[in-house]
Amino acid sequence: MRFRRRRSLFASRPRRGLEQSEPLKGQLWTRSEQALREPDVHWAWRGLAAGVAVLETVLLGWLWFGPPLAISSIEVQGAQHMTRAQVARGAGLIDGVSVLSVDAESAHQRLLNQTWVRTATVVPQLPGSVVIRVSEWQPIAAYHAGKSAKVFFLSDQAVVLGAATAVGPLVDVQGPAGADPRAGDRPLGDPQLLTAMVNIQRNLPALIGQDVAGFVFDSCGDLTLVAKRGWKVYFGRVLTPEEFSTLPSKLTALKAIAGSVNYASADLDYVNVMNPSEPAVGFKSKAPPPPPPTPGATPAPTPAATCK
Repeated sequence: MRFRRRRSLFASRPRRGLEQSEPLKGQLWTRSEQALREPDVHWAWRGLAAGVAVLETVLLGWLWFGPPLAISSIEVQGAQHMTRAQVARGAGLIDGVSVLSVDAESAHQRLLNQTWVRTATVVPQLPGSVVIRVSEWQPIAAYHAGKSAKVFFLSDQAVVLGAATAVGPLVDVQGPAGADPRAGDRPLGDPQLLTAMVNIQRNLPALIGQDVAGFVFDSCGDLTLVAKRGWKVYFGRVLTPEEFSTLPSKLTALKAIAGSVNYASADLDYVNVMNPSEPAVGFKSKAPPPPPPTPGATPAPTPAATCK
């Protein structure tokens, strides 16, 4: 009984938690003001750190602008119509500049702005060389404005690449009379028209047994094919997508009358397929003669062509 009573007495006393416990007696643990202060660094160490920082800056500048990592060689691969100097200048690279300062992505974008460049990669290489690989647009046509003697290359996107050197088998396209185009211009507008001309020149020998000398695209948007024998094919206007879509049917009409028209005849003047359902053929021998001039009359100037 006594044991039980003593146990109940102990059980009735509440336990003290940590927050209720009495503080430790004795020395009070606190941080002194001296301990809170930053450690004092000797002026010599501070000067040494500043000197090292200056030395690192000078070393970095020497590597960036100095001769050890300067560009000593620029290798250009794939260029045919552009010189090495033109490619390097187009990429913004100059001999003597540090290879560390070459931004390959920026140089790549600058090269794509060059008219001849189709794709390009710029690879800086330590200690001082840069490799540039380019793929150029290939000319597929030779363009001249009106009767101008200056001929220009056209890419398959109908973009003027530059002055033509050797035309060769390229498609000859005569555009409207006027100023000569500049590099980057699109004198024909839609590149689909140029693609159609190229395909017609390639396929006409198999279609009617005749070769193409060239095409005339006038200011009204009318397209004319000039055969090597001198006669012409009038396709009419090809400015809108609807007008352009009629070209296949007009070529079909040209083939359909091959049995009744001798395309090899020297007397053939033109074939008009503007209306493919009713093609018209003209001959030189049947052309009406021009009216005789009136005696003493001043010849009237030729009126400018008007578009219908």
